[in-house]
Amino acid sequence: MNTRIRITVLSDSGTVRTRTKIEQAFAQFDYVMEKYTRFDKKSDLSKLNADMGKWHAVSKELFKLIEFALELANKTNGIFDPTIIDVLEAYGFTNENKFQNLQNLNLYQEIKGLMLTRPTFKDIALDRKNLRIKLQPKQKIDLGSIGKGYAIDLAYKTLDKFPAFIINAGGDIRAKGLNVQGKPWKVALYKTQLPNQRITDDYILGFIDLNNASVASSGGWARRVSFFHHLLNPKTGMPENISTQSYVIGKTALTSDAWATILYLTGQAGLELLEKNGLQGLVISESGQIFKTPGFVYDEKTKTKN
Repeated sequence: MNTRIRITVLSDSGTVRTRTKIEQAFAQFDYVMEKYTRFDKKSDLSKLNADMGKWHAVSKELFKLIEFALELANKTNGIFDPTIIDVLEAYGFTNENKFQNLQNLNLYQEIKGLMLTRPTFKDIALDRKNLRIKLQPKQKIDLGSIGKGYAIDLAYKTLDKFPAFIINAGGDIRAKGLNVQGKPWKVALYKTQLPNQRITDDYILGFIDLNNASVASSGGWARRVSFFHHLLNPKTGMPENISTQSYVIGKTALTSDAWATILYLTGQAGLELLEKNGLQGLVISESGQIFKTPGFVYDEKTKTKN
């Protein structure tokens, strides 16, 4: 997943059992990558994508993941779109990441044309009884916006017999119980730079207490190439820049991961929808303004005086 994963466990079991379970938890990330990456032609997801235009039998697990993604697409009126991969690839966001297309003077017009002709998530057919999925010709599904969260939840399930632990996969976190001091796990909220500005020493927004919950973040800074980043507005096909980053707190990492992407794409306007779905969030606009749901509580970091 091209990210650093850290697991801390407070164990009431022996060393051998504890280490074995931690190794099994780490293995869940490899499992998800092997099964559901779009970058490996042998993965279950790639086989489905290669069979576009036909009914394709899938596992119960993959069916549920795609069903979850499509439910979010419907709830958000297409702002969350697991089929946006064809547009991402048009920019050059492929397994080789060749972004020569960004130099194409006609790229914007080509993207506009693609948006007018491409099939949508509503065109995907689901056969729940026989666990089959039918994609339209030239249509693919990408699970990148939920894959890491799902892997965290699988790791959580592996460790669930322990009284307390925390799983951190590149800043997306799920925690159980209390830390060694008997307090909720304290998590720092990273503050990225604003557009066209350098990062300052004040790179921590604040801290949240996490207890039997998950927090996930989303932002366009991590995979930016020139004007391109991977968080596209599915309505326009263009990188969305109304936000610089978002944070969402939910019960599971799968949910938090997906809704962090949604909040980033919708900005302040997405907070009401977030609350309606039982989640709490914070989003920072491109100008640096902070907006949040009332239930998103954090301790602000004291700013350093220069």
